[in-house]
Amino acid sequence: MKTYQIVIKPLTGFGTLLKGDTLFGHICWQIYYDKYLLGKDLETLLNDYTTNPFCVVSSAYPYVESDGSKESQIYLKKPSLPLHFLFSLPEEELVQKRKELKAKEYFVYKPPLPPLSQIEYLSSDDIIVKDEQVRCTINRFLGTTSRGGFAPFAVPKLWYLTKLVLFIGIRDDIPVEGIIEALKRVGKFGYGRDATAGWGKFEVLSYEEIDFYANTRKTENAYYALSPVVPDKNGNYAEIFYEPFIRFGRHGDVLSASPNPFKAPVLMADEGAILISKKFEKRIYVGRAILGVSSVKEKAVHQGYSLVIPVEVSYDKIQNNH
Repeated sequence: MKTYQIVIKPLTGFGTLLKGDTLFGHICWQIYYDKYLLGKDLETLLNDYTTNPFCVVSSAYPYVESDGSKESQIYLKKPSLPLHFLFSLPEEELVQKRKELKAKEYFVYKPPLPPLSQIEYLSSDDIIVKDEQVRCTINRFLGTTSRGGFAPFAVPKLWYLTKLVLFIGIRDDIPVEGIIEALKRVGKFGYGRDATAGWGKFEVLSYEEIDFYANTRKTENAYYALSPVVPDKNGNYAEIFYEPFIRFGRHGDVLSASPNPFKAPVLMADEGAILISKKFEKRIYVGRAILGVSSVKEKAVHQGYSLVIPVEVSYDKIQNNH
Protein backbone atom coordinates (compact mmCIF):
# COMPACT_ATOMS: atom_id res chain seq x y z
CA MET A 1 0.00 0.00 0.00
CA LYS A 2 1.21 3.50 -0.93
CA THR A 3 0.22 6.67 0.90
CA TYR A 4 -0.71 9.93 -0.80
CA GLN A 5 -0.97 13.46 0.51
CA ILE A 6 -3.88 15.37 -1.04
CA VAL A 7 -4.42 19.12 -0.72
CA ILE A 8 -7.98 20.43 -0.98
CA LYS A 9 -9.51 23.89 -0.84
CA PRO A 10 -12.82 24.35 1.05
CA LEU A 11 -15.32 26.34 -1.00
CA THR A 12 -18.22 26.57 1.47
CA GLY A 13 -19.05 26.01 5.10
CA PHE A 14 -19.40 22.45 6.40
CA GLY A 15 -22.10 20.77 8.45
CA THR A 16 -19.94 17.73 9.18
CA LEU A 17 -16.28 17.57 10.13
CA LEU A 18 -14.10 16.03 7.42
CA LYS A 19 -13.37 12.72 9.11
CA GLY A 20 -11.81 9.72 7.42
CA ASP A 21 -14.58 7.19 7.99
CA THR A 22 -17.24 9.45 6.46
CA LEU A 23 -14.99 10.38 3.52
CA PHE A 24 -14.47 6.68 2.87
CA GLY A 25 -18.23 6.21 2.65
CA HIS A 26 -18.53 9.06 0.14
CA ILE A 27 -15.80 7.52 -2.02
CA CYS A 28 -17.57 4.15 -1.92
CA TRP A 29 -20.76 5.70 -3.30
CA GLN A 30 -18.81 7.20 -6.19
CA ILE A 31 -17.33 3.78 -6.99
CA TYR A 32 -20.78 2.19 -6.69
CA TYR A 33 -22.12 4.42 -9.46
CA ASP A 34 -19.01 4.25 -11.65
CA LYS A 35 -17.21 0.89 -11.60
CA TYR A 36 -14.73 2.21 -14.17
CA LEU A 37 -13.21 4.62 -11.62
CA LEU A 38 -11.00 1.91 -10.14
CA GLY A 39 -11.49 -0.79 -12.76
CA LYS A 40 -13.52 -2.91 -10.31
CA ASP A 41 -17.02 -2.66 -8.92
CA LEU A 42 -17.57 -1.86 -5.25
CA GLU A 43 -18.73 -5.35 -4.31
CA THR A 44 -15.48 -6.84 -5.64
CA LEU A 45 -13.41 -4.26 -3.77
CA LEU A 46 -15.20 -5.01 -0.51
CA ASN A 47 -14.94 -8.80 -0.77
CA ASP A 48 -11.61 -8.84 1.07
CA TYR A 49 -11.96 -5.49 2.84
CA THR A 50 -11.70 -7.12 6.28
CA THR A 51 -8.19 -8.41 5.53
CA ASN A 52 -6.90 -6.25 2.66
CA PRO A 53 -8.57 -2.81 2.41
CA PHE A 54 -8.38 -1.21 -1.04
CA CYS A 55 -8.00 2.26 0.52
CA VAL A 56 -7.78 3.87 3.94
CA VAL A 57 -8.80 7.52 4.25
CA SER A 58 -7.59 9.97 6.91
CA SER A 59 -9.40 12.93 8.38
CA ALA A 60 -8.58 16.38 6.96
CA TYR A 61 -6.08 18.71 8.63
CA PRO A 62 -5.21 22.40 8.19
CA TYR A 63 -2.59 23.10 5.53
CA VAL A 64 -0.86 26.47 5.24
CA GLU A 65 1.08 26.96 2.03
CA SER A 66 4.51 28.55 1.79
CA ASP A 67 4.51 32.33 1.47
CA GLY A 68 8.19 32.58 0.56
CA SER A 69 9.39 33.25 4.09
CA LYS A 70 8.58 29.79 5.43
CA GLU A 71 7.74 26.36 4.05
CA SER A 72 4.27 24.83 3.87
CA GLN A 73 2.97 23.47 7.17
CA ILE A 74 0.55 20.70 8.11
CA TYR A 75 -1.23 21.08 11.45
CA LEU A 76 -2.16 17.79 13.11
CA LYS A 77 -4.47 17.35 16.07
CA LYS A 78 -2.86 17.27 19.51
CA PRO A 79 -2.28 13.65 20.63
CA SER A 80 -4.82 12.17 23.04
CA LEU A 81 -2.44 11.96 25.99
CA PRO A 82 -2.78 13.45 29.49
CA LEU A 83 -1.39 16.98 29.71
CA HIS A 84 1.50 15.97 31.97
CA PHE A 85 2.78 13.69 29.20
CA LEU A 86 2.64 16.47 26.61
CA PHE A 87 3.95 19.48 28.51
CA SER A 88 7.17 19.40 30.53
CA LEU A 89 5.95 21.71 33.31
CA PRO A 90 5.85 21.44 37.11
CA GLU A 91 2.61 19.93 38.41
CA GLU A 92 1.47 23.17 40.05
CA GLU A 93 1.94 25.10 36.80
CA LEU A 94 0.07 22.41 34.84
CA VAL A 95 -2.92 22.87 37.13
CA GLN A 96 -2.82 26.66 36.90
CA LYS A 97 -2.56 26.65 33.09
CA ARG A 98 -4.88 23.71 32.49
CA LYS A 99 -7.46 25.62 30.42
CA GLU A 100 -4.78 27.38 28.41
CA LEU A 101 -2.98 24.12 27.64
CA LYS A 102 -6.18 22.28 26.70
CA ALA A 103 -6.92 25.06 24.18
CA LYS A 104 -3.71 24.18 22.31
CA GLU A 105 -5.24 21.72 19.86
CA TYR A 106 -2.67 21.39 17.06
CA PHE A 107 1.00 20.88 16.31
CA VAL A 108 3.04 21.27 13.14
CA TYR A 109 3.89 17.99 11.45
CA LYS A 110 7.52 18.30 10.40
CA PRO A 111 9.43 15.01 10.37
CA PRO A 112 11.46 13.81 12.05
CA LEU A 113 9.20 14.54 15.00
CA PRO A 114 10.79 15.01 18.41
CA PRO A 115 9.26 13.10 21.36
CA LEU A 116 5.66 14.20 21.89
CA SER A 117 6.58 15.85 25.19
CA GLN A 118 8.98 18.20 23.35
CA ILE A 119 6.62 19.37 20.60
CA GLU A 120 5.22 22.92 20.58
CA TYR A 121 1.42 22.86 20.63
CA LEU A 122 -0.69 25.65 19.14
CA SER A 123 -4.22 27.05 19.45
CA SER A 124 -6.82 26.68 16.69
CA ASP A 125 -8.12 30.28 16.64
CA ASP A 126 -6.93 30.90 13.08
CA ILE A 127 -7.85 27.47 11.71
CA ILE A 128 -11.54 26.72 12.29
CA VAL A 129 -14.45 29.05 13.06
CA LYS A 130 -17.74 27.67 14.36
CA ASP A 131 -20.90 29.39 13.19
CA GLU A 132 -24.67 28.94 13.20
CA GLN A 133 -27.28 29.34 10.51
CA VAL A 134 -30.81 30.21 11.59
CA ARG A 135 -33.64 28.37 9.87
CA CYS A 136 -37.34 28.06 10.46
CA THR A 137 -39.68 25.09 10.58
CA ILE A 138 -41.93 24.63 7.55
CA ASN A 139 -45.43 23.16 7.69
CA ARG A 140 -45.39 20.87 4.66
CA PHE A 141 -49.19 20.74 4.46
CA LEU A 142 -49.74 24.51 4.49
CA GLY A 143 -46.53 25.48 2.72
CA THR A 144 -45.83 28.12 5.35
CA THR A 145 -43.80 28.44 8.54
CA SER A 146 -45.20 26.72 11.60
CA ARG A 147 -47.84 28.27 13.80
CA GLY A 148 -46.81 30.14 16.91
CA GLY A 149 -44.30 32.46 15.27
CA PHE A 150 -41.96 31.17 12.60
CA ALA A 151 -40.31 28.57 14.86
CA PRO A 152 -36.65 29.50 14.27
CA PHE A 153 -33.85 27.11 15.15
CA ALA A 154 -30.07 27.24 14.79
CA VAL A 155 -28.05 24.78 12.74
CA PRO A 156 -24.32 24.47 13.62
CA LYS A 157 -21.88 25.20 10.81
CA LEU A 158 -18.10 25.42 10.65
CA TRP A 159 -15.68 27.18 8.34
CA TYR A 160 -12.15 26.08 7.58
CA LEU A 161 -9.95 29.18 7.29
CA THR A 162 -7.08 27.36 5.60
CA LYS A 163 -6.62 24.83 2.86
CA LEU A 164 -6.75 21.24 4.06
CA VAL A 165 -4.66 18.13 3.61
CA LEU A 166 -5.78 14.54 3.87
CA PHE A 167 -3.92 11.28 3.44
CA ILE A 168 -5.12 8.17 1.65
CA GLY A 169 -3.49 4.76 1.69
CA ILE A 170 -4.14 3.03 -1.64
CA ARG A 171 -3.53 -0.63 -2.41
CA ASP A 172 -0.92 -1.23 -5.11
CA ASP A 173 -3.45 -2.61 -7.61
CA ILE A 174 -5.74 0.43 -7.28
CA PRO A 175 -5.15 3.47 -9.56
CA VAL A 176 -4.63 6.63 -7.53
CA GLU A 177 -6.19 8.65 -10.38
CA GLY A 178 -9.52 6.91 -9.77
CA ILE A 179 -9.51 7.77 -6.06
CA ILE A 180 -8.64 11.40 -6.87
CA GLU A 181 -11.50 11.59 -9.39
CA ALA A 182 -13.89 10.18 -6.79
CA LEU A 183 -12.77 12.88 -4.33
CA LYS A 184 -13.27 15.57 -6.95
CA ARG A 185 -16.84 14.41 -7.47
CA VAL A 186 -17.49 14.40 -3.73
CA GLY A 187 -16.16 17.97 -3.53
CA LYS A 188 -18.32 19.06 -6.44
CA PHE A 189 -21.61 17.70 -5.08
CA GLY A 190 -20.91 18.29 -1.38
CA TYR A 191 -19.81 16.37 1.70
CA GLY A 192 -21.75 15.51 4.82
CA ARG A 193 -24.82 17.10 6.34
CA ASP A 194 -26.73 19.65 4.25
CA ALA A 195 -24.73 18.95 1.09
CA THR A 196 -28.03 19.40 -0.78
CA ALA A 197 -28.22 22.93 0.68
CA GLY A 198 -24.82 23.83 -0.80
CA TRP A 199 -22.61 22.93 2.14
CA GLY A 200 -19.50 20.74 2.17
CA LYS A 201 -18.03 21.68 -1.22
CA PHE A 202 -14.29 21.61 -1.88
CA GLU A 203 -11.76 21.52 -4.70
CA VAL A 204 -8.88 19.05 -5.06
CA LEU A 205 -5.71 21.05 -5.76
CA SER A 206 -2.85 18.53 -5.80
CA TYR A 207 -1.64 15.14 -4.66
CA GLU A 208 1.73 13.46 -4.16
CA GLU A 209 3.07 10.25 -2.69
CA ILE A 210 4.37 10.45 0.87
CA ASP A 211 6.24 8.02 3.12
CA PHE A 212 5.76 8.58 6.86
CA TYR A 213 8.77 6.37 7.61
CA ALA A 214 11.21 8.07 5.23
CA ASN A 215 12.48 10.59 7.79
CA THR A 216 12.33 9.34 11.39
CA ARG A 217 14.57 9.28 14.45
CA LYS A 218 14.48 5.47 14.69
CA THR A 219 13.37 5.83 18.33
CA GLU A 220 9.63 5.78 17.64
CA ASN A 221 7.60 3.38 19.78
CA ALA A 222 3.98 4.29 19.06
CA TYR A 223 1.46 5.09 16.34
CA TYR A 224 -0.52 8.32 15.93
CA ALA A 225 -3.93 7.66 14.33
CA LEU A 226 -4.93 10.01 11.50
CA SER A 227 -8.65 9.16 11.57
CA PRO A 228 -11.20 7.57 13.92
CA VAL A 229 -10.15 3.96 14.48
CA VAL A 230 -11.32 0.72 16.07
CA PRO A 231 -8.07 -0.93 17.24
CA ASP A 232 -7.40 -4.41 15.90
CA LYS A 233 -7.55 -7.19 18.48
CA ASN A 234 -4.19 -8.61 17.41
CA GLY A 235 -2.36 -5.29 17.37
CA ASN A 236 -0.11 -6.26 20.28
CA TYR A 237 -0.51 -2.88 22.00
CA ALA A 238 0.92 -2.13 25.43
CA GLU A 239 -1.32 0.93 25.92
CA ILE A 240 -3.91 2.89 23.93
CA PHE A 241 -4.73 6.50 24.77
CA TYR A 242 -7.72 8.06 23.02
CA GLU A 243 -10.72 10.37 23.12
CA PRO A 244 -13.90 8.33 22.55
CA PHE A 245 -15.87 9.15 19.42
CA ILE A 246 -19.30 7.66 18.74
CA ARG A 247 -20.26 7.55 15.10
CA PHE A 248 -24.03 7.72 14.79
CA GLY A 249 -23.88 6.74 11.15
CA ARG A 250 -26.51 7.36 8.54
CA HIS A 251 -26.86 5.78 5.13
CA GLY A 252 -26.04 7.94 2.14
CA ASP A 253 -27.61 8.44 -1.26
CA VAL A 254 -30.72 6.33 -2.01
CA LEU A 255 -30.45 4.41 1.26
CA SER A 256 -31.04 7.65 3.19
CA ALA A 257 -34.68 7.23 2.17
CA SER A 258 -34.87 3.57 3.20
CA PRO A 259 -37.20 2.36 5.99
CA ASN A 260 -34.28 2.68 8.41
CA PRO A 261 -31.79 5.32 7.22
CA PHE A 262 -29.65 5.07 10.36
CA LYS A 263 -26.79 2.67 11.02
CA ALA A 264 -25.91 1.13 14.34
CA PRO A 265 -23.69 3.44 16.43
CA VAL A 266 -19.99 2.61 16.46
CA LEU A 267 -17.66 3.48 19.36
CA MET A 268 -14.27 4.53 17.98
CA ALA A 269 -11.04 6.12 19.14
CA ASP A 270 -10.94 9.59 17.61
CA GLU A 271 -8.09 10.83 15.43
CA GLY A 272 -5.08 11.73 17.53
CA ALA A 273 -5.24 8.42 19.41
CA ILE A 274 -1.87 7.04 20.51
CA LEU A 275 -1.31 3.30 20.23
CA ILE A 276 1.85 2.16 22.02
CA SER A 277 3.16 -1.07 20.60
CA LYS A 278 4.83 -3.86 22.60
CA LYS A 279 6.98 -4.50 19.54
CA PHE A 280 7.15 -1.48 17.24
CA GLU A 281 7.27 -2.20 13.53
CA LYS A 282 6.55 -0.36 10.30
CA ARG A 283 2.79 -0.26 9.87
CA ILE A 284 0.99 1.92 7.34
CA TYR A 285 -2.39 1.47 8.98
CA VAL A 286 -3.99 -0.08 12.06
CA GLY A 287 -7.54 -1.03 12.98
CA ARG A 288 -10.16 -3.23 11.40
CA ALA A 289 -13.29 -3.22 9.27
CA ILE A 290 -16.64 -2.83 11.05
CA LEU A 291 -19.45 -5.09 9.87
CA GLY A 292 -23.10 -5.48 10.84
CA VAL A 293 -23.80 -1.75 11.01
CA SER A 294 -26.89 -1.78 8.78
CA SER A 295 -30.29 -3.42 9.03
CA VAL A 296 -31.17 -2.65 5.41
CA LYS A 297 -27.83 -3.39 3.71
CA GLU A 298 -26.31 -6.62 4.94
CA LYS A 299 -22.92 -6.09 3.28
CA ALA A 300 -22.48 -2.50 4.48
CA VAL A 301 -19.07 -1.85 6.07
CA HIS A 302 -17.64 0.99 8.10
CA GLN A 303 -14.01 2.10 8.02
CA GLY A 304 -12.46 1.22 11.34
CA TYR A 305 -8.96 1.47 9.85
CA SER A 306 -6.64 4.44 10.26
CA LEU A 307 -3.39 5.47 8.64
CA VAL A 308 -0.71 6.06 11.26
CA ILE A 309 2.37 8.22 11.79
CA PRO A 310 5.25 6.87 13.91
CA VAL A 311 5.80 8.89 17.10
CA GLU A 312 7.87 8.66 20.26
CA VAL A 313 6.14 8.52 23.63
CA SER A 314 7.88 8.54 27.02
CA TYR A 315 6.43 5.15 27.86
CA ASP A 316 8.63 4.63 30.93
CA LYS A 317 7.18 7.81 32.37
CA ILE A 318 3.66 6.59 31.67
CA GLN A 319 4.31 3.25 33.36
CA ASN A 320 5.74 4.95 36.42
CA ASN A 321 2.59 7.07 36.79
CA HIS A 322 0.18 4.14 36.69
